[in-house]
Amino acid sequence: MIDEIKNLNYQIKKKLRSKVDLSIDKNYLFVKNLRERGCHLEKKFNLNNPVADKILKNFKELSKDKISAIINDAKSKNGRYNYRKYITHLFNQELLIKYANQNLFIDNFRQYFGLEPKIRFISVWLDFPTKEKKEKNSQIFHRDSDDIFLVKTFFCLTKINNENGPFQFIETSHNKPWDLNLEKYLNNEKSLVRTFNADEGDMYIADTNGFHKGKLLETGYRILLSVHYVSDKPRVGFLDKIIN
Repeated sequence: MIDEIKNLNYQIKKKLRSKVDLSIDKNYLFVKNLRERGCHLEKKFNLNNPVADKILKNFKELSKDKISAIINDAKSKNGRYNYRKYITHLFNQELLIKYANQNLFIDNFRQYFGLEPKIRFISVWLDFPTKEKKEKNSQIFHRDSDDIFLVKTFFCLTKINNENGPFQFIETSHNKPWDLNLEKYLNNEKSLVRTFNADEGDMYIADTNGFHKGKLLETGYRILLSVHYVSDKPRVGFLDKIIN
């Protein structure tokens, strides 16, 4: 009964703010998978997206020595997210904003939300192993609660495999964002924990109201361009600037 009441409350909140014609989901590249599974993978995204391709090419011009120096400096720091360094400042900000504002994203997420999507932040993450060898914060399955209308895109600037922190998502868990019983999903044979091993140039998307995490890194590093889309009234408000 409690579950049914929470579901009803959630559906009412969404319907009061959004208008979605589900019959046209099939006309949008990402929406069908987002609606049904909560996630979507677009292989070799950069090959058909000139803006993404330019970002990837610009990234490849960064020296590996510079990346290594950033990692070595960051490893000497403590904190909740001591496995991550934001390197957005190394990228052309106008190009990042152009990437995030592409019609492809805005049109798909307008259809998915049933309202106009807004960009909450754009950032480039550099994740690396730490001495702790212990999952914490975003490396533990969790739900984001920024907004009931919520999508994050992740453009892979490096190859990502089981050893350097692939993104993991429990498919369909986005349908009940109030349900914090993780074990119920992990112990349900119908639940699918999807691991996003990816090549550079791939792009994946998730409704992070669903359970997700970045797997603990064992070796190497991963670099992702992440863009966060919400409604015009996110629960947590907007940041002072969208480039982080």
